Amino acid sequence: MLRGAGLDWYEQGDVWHRVAAHRSTSDTPTLPGLSRAVGALITAADDAPGSPLHTRPAWRSAFAHTGRRLARLAHSGDLQRGLRAVLAHHLLFLFNRIGIPGTEQHHLAAAAHSVFREDHHMSSAPVTGSEDHDADRLRAALADHIRARGTFRTAAVEQAFRSVPRHLFLPEVDAATAYAPRPVVTKRDADGAAVSSASSPNLVAAMLELLDVRPGQRVLEIGAATGINAALLAEVVGETGAVSTVEIDADLTERAQRALVSAGYGRVVVHCGDGALGHPESAPFDRIIVTAGAWDVPPAWWQQLVPGGRLVVPVRLHGSGLTRVLPFDRDRDAATMTAREALVCGFVPMRGIDDHPDDVVRLARDVLLAVDRADGPDAQALANVLTYEPSSAWTGVVVGHDDEAEHLDLWLATTTSDLGFGRLRVGPDARGAGAADPALRWAGASLYLNGSLAYVVVRPHDERSDELGIVAHGPESAGLIERLRSALDEWARRRPTQPMVTAHSNPVCDVAGIRRQHSRLVVRW
Repeated sequence: MLRGAGLDWYEQGDVWHRVAAHRSTSDTPTLPGLSRAVGALITAADDAPGSPLHTRPAWRSAFAHTGRRLARLAHSGDLQRGLRAVLAHHLLFLFNRIGIPGTEQHHLAAAAHSVFREDHHMSSAPVTGSEDHDADRLRAALADHIRARGTFRTAAVEQAFRSVPRHLFLPEVDAATAYAPRPVVTKRDADGAAVSSASSPNLVAAMLELLDVRPGQRVLEIGAATGINAALLAEVVGETGAVSTVEIDADLTERAQRALVSAGYGRVVVHCGDGALGHPESAPFDRIIVTAGAWDVPPAWWQQLVPGGRLVVPVRLHGSGLTRVLPFDRDRDAATMTAREALVCGFVPMRGIDDHPDDVVRLARDVLLAVDRADGPDAQALANVLTYEPSSAWTGVVVGHDDEAEHLDLWLATTTSDLGFGRLRVGPDARGAGAADPALRWAGASLYLNGSLAYVVVRPHDERSDELGIVAHGPESAGLIERLRSALDEWARRRPTQPMVTAHSNPVCDVAGIRRQHSRLVVRW
């Protein structure tokens, strides 16, 4: 339920802390192994044999559905208390309904909270003895979870996930965290921003499937980070293939090297350097995969990828942070690459010569508009846009929760070239105060013109779909609403599911598109 509601690791811990605080303690000692048993239960990924949920197959989907519904109510402002408080009381009601005494409720919730405590979460104790069996079970459960989502396309990638000991690459967290289906931040900068992480396992699997690696191929990875991805690649290419990985930070390079050797993948070449330069000493490559958000397709990647090879890279297609994983196939003429599908993602931006800072305009306290300087935003005019009374309209466009609509924001960014595109970032306090409530599904997708702004909102249409609406501020809000309504109507009429993106290597070519220093990117629908 907590995962279904979209709570992160520490937010889930806070809910269990609230539940424990609502029930009185006693002098009765807790049962030995309670924390471990509760941890296995609340981190279970599915109800397959061996899972603690196996005897209750309906629980997982029912609680996940409840969490998602509560989250939607919270996002629409229909909860009278905070989401975590409501979730805590749902758990209390559950305990009461099945007859668990109050003191035992406290012990169970406290045990659950201990799973999420920071000191437990950041434990660096090695996994040994019986914990090795836990790691094997957790690894199998993670692979089962990814398989259940339909992400695996090939037996080779699935087997790699069932083979690589992920916990050996994440010694700062316990095995349950290492095998949880979520990212793990492994390094932050002085301001606390994440600069390196182990990506979501499901996203990693999806990218490996897009890469279409074959046994015996030569593969370059940009962004070694923990070394997990390089190990997975080594499993797929086998003894006859070769994997090289490049990491810009010396400490992360050393960490990845140690972990790869410890886990039995010492044949992987680990190089400290700028990923935008590739690794010419090991070139050419049949496949290149990038695990950080790239602003451009630098010359080295063109030069080191064989004609007919594939480059899978998260490209920041707009300065607002709009990013897509693109599986580019290099054409035989070597002058272009084409991606015929795209995957929504979020990645730590590349650092080094491909670094590109974010551009944001502060609209109010806890409200930022991420923009692209190439659109020429009038930051001074936009800074006052929320001082104007909002205008709104509902479009009649209905989008199902399971509809293939993930690229609506990219559609708006690439089909409304005479308007600026942005992504509205609204913190929880500002959202709760009613400053703005953009649709989370498309990360605050917005259009702006001079000092006016319009953004996409949603309201429930029924249990399985939402209606799209528009909220606008500024002196030209009426016209901007009509422009955004027209764009949404056209999207609804065509319902494009995937873009086709072509990268051109010649920086002085006449092709219209997204301009970068070393390439032009053309998005077609």
